[in-house]
Amino acid sequence: CTAAAAAAAAAVGADGVRVQVMINVADPAELDGLDPAICDGIGLVRTEFLFHGRSGLPDEDEQAAVYGRIIAWAGGRPVIIRTLDAGGDKPIPGLTRTGETNPFLGLRGLRLSLAHPEVFAVQLRALLRAAPAGNPRIMIPMVSVPAEMARVRELVADAAATLAARGVAHAVPPVGMMVEVPAAAVTLDLFDTDFVSIGSNDLTQYVMAAGRDEPSVAALADAGNPAVLRLVRATVEGAAAKGIPVSLCGDAGGDPALVPALLAA
Repeated sequence: CTAAAAAAAAAVGADGVRVQVMINVADPAELDGLDPAICDGIGLVRTEFLFHGRSGLPDEDEQAAVYGRIIAWAGGRPVIIRTLDAGGDKPIPGLTRTGETNPFLGLRGLRLSLAHPEVFAVQLRALLRAAPAGNPRIMIPMVSVPAEMARVRELVADAAATLAARGVAHAVPPVGMMVEVPAAAVTLDLFDTDFVSIGSNDLTQYVMAAGRDEPSVAALADAGNPAVLRLVRATVEGAAAKGIPVSLCGDAGGDPALVPALLAA
């Protein structure tokens, strides 16, 4: 079996269970010349690329065009687009705070978006405008408490109402959340979410209290640690009880040594 043939074939375990294998996209240029048939969709579009290395923030038209192009590329396969996940190790001049003593525990991800609702609203409207191009889903990063998702729902409704008032074509796709914060993993039943994606990098560093960017504690930042795997299982069970899909992204998902443990969880 050639690598090309294997890439286009379904991923089926020895037990006969099919596993969806999706790709991560950090820049639309990564899709150039890539056949969508190699994957089951896009599990994570990192939208930070639109905000880095520029003098100002991207406007609604620019964002909508880029999101639409990515969604159309997938040809009807699901495309999970993460709202801006800035802060922590991903600063954006003029938007993220400087001088935080512990940026990974600071104003990052959704926390930053809610602190700048005018920026968040532009991104949400752009995502809703791009939605008719295919099968997108909106994913919210760094969710800690149910009230945050409730606020996101309100802002998505506001974005739809604004577009409707303008007479602009749009659609409201499923809205889900990342499970990176242990508090979210153990109380998933309390959240209003259409799907979840486990962010293995952050979940691991928060569970193990070992920074993922700190070489001296790299041995502790192990996604295969039983504590991490138990939270993965708890998230899967919580999602199953709600009847919603669950996926996993991050370095653990690309580590062949960890895949059996993740599937077991």
